[in-house]
Amino acid sequence: MTCCISCRPNVPMPESIEHTYVQPISSEAQIHESNALAVKISGELSEPGGVAVRYWSDDGPKLESSPSFISGTTYELTIFRLRANTFYEYQILAISDSGYREVSDVKSFLTGRLPEALERARFKVINGHSSYPLTFLEFRQKTFYGLVAIDSDGYVVWYYEAPEGHEPYVMDQRANGNIVLLDGAFGVVAYGLAEITPLGDEVARLDDVCPPNGPMHHEVTLMDDGRVMYLSRAIEYWGDGIDDIPQEGDTLGIWDPVRGSNEIVWNIFDHISPSDRTSPDSDSTLPEQFMWGGCNRDHAVQDWSHGNSIHINADGTVLVSLRHLDQIVKLSSDFEEVLWRLGGPGGQFEFPQKSDRFYHQHSAAELPNGNIILFDNGNNRPAVEGGEYSRALELQLDMSDQTVRKVWEYRQSPDLFADCCSNVVRLDNGHSLLVFGMSEGDVCCRTFTIVEVDDSGEVTWHVEHMSEGKFSQYRVVPAKSIMNESEIP
Repeated sequence: MTCCISCRPNVPMPESIEHTYVQPISSEAQIHESNALAVKISGELSEPGGVAVRYWSDDGPKLESSPSFISGTTYELTIFRLRANTFYEYQILAISDSGYREVSDVKSFLTGRLPEALERARFKVINGHSSYPLTFLEFRQKTFYGLVAIDSDGYVVWYYEAPEGHEPYVMDQRANGNIVLLDGAFGVVAYGLAEITPLGDEVARLDDVCPPNGPMHHEVTLMDDGRVMYLSRAIEYWGDGIDDIPQEGDTLGIWDPVRGSNEIVWNIFDHISPSDRTSPDSDSTLPEQFMWGGCNRDHAVQDWSHGNSIHINADGTVLVSLRHLDQIVKLSSDFEEVLWRLGGPGGQFEFPQKSDRFYHQHSAAELPNGNIILFDNGNNRPAVEGGEYSRALELQLDMSDQTVRKVWEYRQSPDLFADCCSNVVRLDNGHSLLVFGMSEGDVCCRTFTIVEVDDSGEVTWHVEHMSEGKFSQYRVVPAKSIMNESEIP
């Protein structure tokens, strides 16, 4: 038995027009062989048309998959955003050319178990709800290397487990749900870049110059035209001409997965001298510091600039965060000029309030109003400026007199100090999502704090994440869907 639902409720069909309805004939649900939180729905329609799945559980949202249109009568769809060990009910929606939908009887399935490391991980919601339905984060520890997504209630609703020896480090998501990621090794060097489907199938790859010890690091971000911008590294010698020391500096590359092209478009050594440096960080070498050291992992190379984020602005200009310089630089859209340098040695702006300065920052981005938002880790912050603590920080730049001032900040109470990792993202509704990605204590039981706050600093979502043996949490990424599924009333 089926019922008819119009895409325009309560609007009767004109009697003078004949319509052919696509009917759902059959359906079957099966957990995907490679992922306990992906379910294949297959079956038959009465004739070619569109098909979607509506699915729900007692405790979660009611969801509907993005419609697929088939030329035959058999279909197979995969649905995502499911909780583990959970009973779901579902219906098939057969979609006719007119837009009318025939809805099948209700059927059911039970999802599978998470991998052991994810079962043991904790995402404890202290209070509130997230503005975005999903939050992606990388998950790197000895028993599981990959990516996960949690929902507003702290449930893992999607995961990707990387092949052995590979460690996804950062990611960005395409409109079709595909994920572009940095395919890292040991957290500091790389195999290259990869694009995967939500099921984890690889559809494109760019091998680094010397995998698995390649120089790609810390960032991938999608461009409007579908290409991928990423951070990489180069080595040049610097010194007095007699005892020159190899310096590791940042470069930007652009990869086109469609054409298969790849190009380094910017090199820091062409614009900034290694004489602009901080101590001891710009002088750090292996094995104490996370760095590249060249394809042979040369322990004499100094980790001079240590870039950790890229942000492409609306006008095509680019912000690059240089952690070991305590500096953010803005590049022209053609990569020919450094338009300005903010903070650190060689910075062009004055801070009338010294406490507005930032140290060892992550995730710098330009907002629509021109302000800069960043995660200020606070490493080596002078005591007169408050000492070592971490915060989300928004700065306003005055180009006329080359000054900068704080217009907003968020500090946890009591203060947290995340000496590594972490990020902040300004959401469409004006809220900010951030993670304090490092905490004190033994690696067995570190807690990573994820919060969403409004512009007044009120916490609207607070999650404490703990996973035994997890060293750090590099970044969180807000998202609206896994594969364009949507919530329905």
